This record gives sequence, structure tokens and C-alpha cells, in this order.
Amino acid sequence: MDRKAISTRITFLGFLFLSLLGHAATPGLQQKKPEVPYVPTPEEVIVEMLKMADVGKDDVLYDLGCGDGRIVIKAVKELGCRGVGIDIDPVRIKECLENADSAGISDKVEFIGRDLFETDISPATVVTLYLLSKVNLKLRPKLLRELAPGTRVVSHDFGMAEWEPDINAVINDAEDAFPPVYDTFMLDFNWRVHNVFMWVIPANVTGTWQWTMPAISGKKRYSLKLDQDFQKITASAFEGSSALPVHIKDGKIKGNELEFTLELKQKEYLQKVHFKGSVKGHTLEGFVQVEGESDMKVKWRAKRILSTFKPIAQ
Repeated sequence: MDRKAISTRITFLGFLFLSLLGHAATPGLQQKKPEVPYVPTPEEVIVEMLKMADVGKDDVLYDLGCGDGRIVIKAVKELGCRGVGIDIDPVRIKECLENADSAGISDKVEFIGRDLFETDISPATVVTLYLLSKVNLKLRPKLLRELAPGTRVVSHDFGMAEWEPDINAVINDAEDAFPPVYDTFMLDFNWRVHNVFMWVIPANVTGTWQWTMPAISGKKRYSLKLDQDFQKITASAFEGSSALPVHIKDGKIKGNELEFTLELKQKEYLQKVHFKGSVKGHTLEGFVQVEGESDMKVKWRAKRILSTFKPIAQ
């Protein structure tokens, strides 16, 4: 099913749900209305989401709009990670606590009744979502701002517009995802097809990076100019004071790991030099290796010119 059909089906369902749902009142406070209707994620989809994010015991999983807590509870109980669920609806939080108690993991999970946009999510190493496209877009700047590079964000059914996923999959659910009462309204939709998308939060590598490395004719100064559109980069490199760019290929950023290859002319042949480094603030540290020379691997360190740094797309 294409994204347009998915968006249409959920937009209609959201209107239907929101017209039926009230919101609980907290004494002395006005309880905010949920932006997203409560629709549980099927078991097959949860399994794929956790598998795609490669969730393990060292992870901290935050489920934003956690519903009845099923994703958090499964991840904590079966994979041993830490889990936090956030939902604005007190009815859902009550269900979460009851379900965690029934699963015997009440002491290993936390459920927070709060607006997810007003909650600090920076401790997360994995974030799971089943919201709506418009909510994902509203949430996107917060994800990029608060989450550390390398954090995995997994969404059921809804994407992030022009921010393309690093991985995606289609799941065919074995059972109807919604109660039969809705069939009369939604006969044209295939409710058994689900999309799962994953993004890895990228480090910001924008700007000009400079370093010096050995060359046949003596040490040379290099500069690398990087522009970034989420996890995609465009690059140009220069040798010494030359205004002619050095050919660069295979540039990519995943989390805080940057890789690229320079093709350098050395007399009568082309030398391919692979760079791999970790972003640490305004420093890149890693190794350089000449293609075809497995023993030709040296440490590499580049510094970013601070004035060239700029925010990546939000």
C-alpha cells in the first residue's frame, strides 16, 4: 500500500476516533486532548520494529504515544532493555501500569503521563512511534535536536516526508488490525498491510574540515567541504592551495561515523584513499587506508572550521 493510501485511511479513522473520544479532566488542570487516536500495533509489526532497531539489553527504548504499553513491555521482557512509555491519556497510562504488573516487570519500566513534546527524550537509544504523518513532522526537529547520533527511530506506517528512512519493510498482518465495527466505513482499505520505517539520527558534519597527511611528495594539507541533508551528504575536497577539487566518492554518514574516498593522482596512476572517522564535536578521528595496501593504515584527525558549521535540515 502506498503512503497516500495509508495517510488517507488513518486521516479518516483519526477523524472518526477523535469525534468519539473525550479527554479526561485533571482536578485544577485542563487535560490536553490526544493528537492521535489509540490504535494498537499488531504483534507482527512490533516484532519487526524491535528487530529492525536491533534492540538489546544495553538500550533505552522510549515509546512516544505508548498506548497500552505493549511495545515497551515486550522489549523489556523479551530483550532485557530499559523501557519508558509516554502518553498524554491517563486511561492509557493506567492500562500500561496494569499490563506491566501482569507481565511481572513493573520495576523495570516507567510510564509517564505527559505531552511527548514537553518530555525530555535525550536518554533514549531507540525511539518507537505510531503517530500520524503530521505529528511525525512536528516531532522531527525534537528528534534531531535531543537524540544523540546513532539513536534509532522506528515508525509504524508513517514517514518523515523528505527525510528518507535508512531501512523500511512491509509487513502483512495475520489478523485484522481493527475491530469489525469499522469495516462498514473502511471496506476499500487493506488493513493487513503495514509499513515499518527506521532512521538513524545523523551527526552534524556540515562545514569545512582540514587535516594534513603524508604524501609521496611530502606532507600535504587537505580540506573537505560538506553539505548535509539529514543522513545524505554532498562533498568536495581540495589538496593544498589548489582551487581544483579532488574527486571524492562514496560519502556517507551513519550516526557519528563518516566515510568517504578520495581519488588522488600520483604520477601516472590513480590512488584511492579511504577515510573513516568518528565525529566528536568539531573533530573527526579515525583511520586512512590506501586501497590495495592492507598494511597502509594510518591515524587520521581533522578539525572543523567553526565559522563554517551550520544546522542540518530539521
